[in-house]
Amino acid sequence: MIEDFFSILQAAIGKSVRLSHSLSDDEWQEMFELAQKQALLGIAFEGVKKLPQEYWPKGGMVLKWTMATEAIKHRNRQTTDVCLRLTEIMSKEGFDICILKGQANHVYYDRLIDGVSLGMQRVCGDVDAWIWPKEKILHPVKSIIDYCQRKNILLSLCHLHAEVKPIGGVPVEIHFRPSFLNAPWRNRSFQKVFKVAVFENAKIDDIGIVKKLRVDYDLIFQMNHIFRHLLDEGVGMRQVLDFYVLLKEYNKEQSELSELMSRSEIMFHICACGMKRFASALMFVLKDIFDMSNDELLCAVSEQHGAFLLDEMMAAGNFGHYDERMKTLEVRKGKLSYQLQKAQRRFKRNLRFLTSYPEEVICEPFARVYHFVWRKFGLYRY
Repeated sequence: MIEDFFSILQAAIGKSVRLSHSLSDDEWQEMFELAQKQALLGIAFEGVKKLPQEYWPKGGMVLKWTMATEAIKHRNRQTTDVCLRLTEIMSKEGFDICILKGQANHVYYDRLIDGVSLGMQRVCGDVDAWIWPKEKILHPVKSIIDYCQRKNILLSLCHLHAEVKPIGGVPVEIHFRPSFLNAPWRNRSFQKVFKVAVFENAKIDDIGIVKKLRVDYDLIFQMNHIFRHLLDEGVGMRQVLDFYVLLKEYNKEQSELSELMSRSEIMFHICACGMKRFASALMFVLKDIFDMSNDELLCAVSEQHGAFLLDEMMAAGNFGHYDERMKTLEVRKGKLSYQLQKAQRRFKRNLRFLTSYPEEVICEPFARVYHFVWRKFGLYRY
C-alpha cells in the first residue's frame, strides 16, 4: 500500500507509473486515509486521475475524492486572497512583507507541469508572513509588536512570530524572523544568511503578486522548516514534496540565472547551520520516493539517516498529528504547569533524535528558556 501511495504521488508530478495491482474498495479507502494523513489529498487525486483507467477506484470513491479536492481549491482561493490583502495592508502601514512557504510554494507547483495548476490542489494551512519596517529603526521587532497591540489583533506571542486575528477565517502568523535553530552558534549562522536574503515578486494563482524568497534562499529556509518540524512535532510527506518541487525549480532556474547561488554555496550555508546530516537524509528520501537523479540533488545521500527520516514521516504524518507514540507522552493536569509538561514531553520525544542531531536536541531546553525570558520580560524592547 505504501509503495502504491508513492506511485500515485509520482504520477501526480508527471512520472509514468503503474500500481502493483488493482486496488479493492477497502484498499482505496485506506489509500484515501493515507493521503489525508500526509495532507496530500488533492495532489494524490491528480495522480489517481493520471493512472490507466483500469486502475481507477469506483465512482463513489472518485466522487468523495473530487469533493475533497474542490474543498481544498476553495480554501486555497481564500488563503491566496488573504496573502494579497495582508501584503496591501502591511505596505500601507509601512512594512515590507515576504510570504513564506505555504502559498509561496504555489509558484513552484504551478511551474512543475505545463497546463496543470497543482498549487490549487495543495492542502494549505495558515498564512506565514515575514515582515519588517521599511525604514531602518533601532528596534524593528518592537515596532511590529506595538503595531499588533495598537490594532488590537495580537492573539499570542513567541520568539519566532506573533499570532494575530484571522483574516477571512484564515489563521495568520506574522514572523519577526524567518525561522531559528536551537544551537546559538548555528542560529547565528542562519540569521546571518537571511540578513542578506534576496527576494522576488511572483504571480500567485493567476490572481496577484506577492513577494517571496528567491529560490536559492528558499531552499535553505524550507530545509530548516522541515528540520524544525521533524524535531518539534513531526513532519509529513507534504513538506518533502514541497521541497522536491522547490528543488526542481532551482535546477531549472540555475541553468538560466547566473546570480543564483551554486549548490556548493547553498551547502556551505546548510553546513554552517548544522543541517548537513539532515540534508543528506532529505536527499535520500527525494531520490528513493520521487526518483530524483544524483545530478539534481544538493548533496550525497545518507541511507542510514534517510531511512530513519522516512520512517518518522510515515509514522507521524502531517505535523505529527497521527503519531501514536505521542499517546505515551500525553500531557495531563498535575503539579507541573501545562507549558512545563509540554516542554518535558517534547524533550522526551526528541531523545530519539539525539544520536542524529545532538546539537539541536541538547540545546532545545536552553533555547526554550531563552525564548520564555525573551517574551516574558519583553527583551524585544532593548
